[in-house]
Amino acid sequence: MDMTIFRQKDILPSFIVNKLASIQIDYKEKYRQIKYSSKTAVPQLAAGVVLLLNYKQFTNGKSEYVFQLIKRSEQVSQAGDISCPGGMLHPVTDKIIGNLFTTGLVPSLHGQIADATIHKDRKTISLIRLFLINALREAWEEIGLNPFRVLFLGALPCYSLTLIARTIFPLVCLTPEPFAFKLSAEVEKILEIPVSNFFDGSNYALLEIETPFRNSTPLHNIQYPCFVLSDDQGGKEILWGATYNIIMNFLRIISGNSLPVPSSSDTIKKVLSKTYISRNSQ
Repeated sequence: MDMTIFRQKDILPSFIVNKLASIQIDYKEKYRQIKYSSKTAVPQLAAGVVLLLNYKQFTNGKSEYVFQLIKRSEQVSQAGDISCPGGMLHPVTDKIIGNLFTTGLVPSLHGQIADATIHKDRKTISLIRLFLINALREAWEEIGLNPFRVLFLGALPCYSLTLIARTIFPLVCLTPEPFAFKLSAEVEKILEIPVSNFFDGSNYALLEIETPFRNSTPLHNIQYPCFVLSDDQGGKEILWGATYNIIMNFLRIISGNSLPVPSSSDTIKKVLSKTYISRNSQ
């Protein structure tokens, strides 16, 4: 893939829209399963998230697109994880807000959805609209993202978590202009990662997770691929799990499966606390 596209401010958005409009997504099937599970002993929950892009000018004079992600605070579940802004679906509320946004308050959003879903059926488009509004509402609450100043680029296939009964519906959006983040107590900080960094194999590693969630069995080790983000002070942030997989899926789609083979042999260890999934889920 020609990596210069990530530095082309006016070309990448339409490129992404065209790529995502042509893929198959599983919103109907997943949402049907979630509704059915509400009658079972282990109901699945649904959450919309925003994979947020912004064109950033760096102090070294370079400019390119970055992912804008959040680091979850100690007040919420999965504390310390890097995530996309978003949260749980509230079907009635989000449907009402969606009708207002796409028909009255933000008519341009209706056009953006139409452009990004040109090959989708009516039910899928309806669910995309529902989860987009869900994700934007949650992003406004978490980081102060102004839904009036966001461009919708398309939907990604769902991702179901393994430790928690939850399915994520990811939507790709762009903030055309910089905005002042207003972080809620749920968010420790914002991380901005250049998209091109994900095409450098040396940024990847294995994350060895110890989980204490089996009531009658000892801790057990599980290894996951991860992305390592180093800061200027020598610290490291680890991107893994759902958000890692959502970003990898997005990059595979737009790059035509041209992601690099990880070239690092590092293994990083992480022990999940007993409250990792027991705090107020967001």
